[in-house]
Amino acid sequence: MADGTAPNGRPLEHTADIGHSRAAHRAHGFCSACPGIELWEELVAWRARENETHGSGLPDRAPHPSWQGERADD
Repeated sequence: MADGTAPNGRPLEHTADIGHSRAAHRAHGFCSACPGIELWEELVAWRARENETHGSGLPDRAPHPSWQGERADD
């Protein structure tokens, strides 16, 4: 990414068309408003970036439901 490309090989952009996310274009080279990109793809890209940035080593999801979730099963 130091070479100015996103993990998917797209060039990082500091501008974006009207209605597009400049932050996502700077970070990933795309956003969910781009043709052929779904919202979930942008969400996964943000989550992966945050996990890489903070490097916690923890799983992306909780290993077990919260007590509120367990209570809802009753």
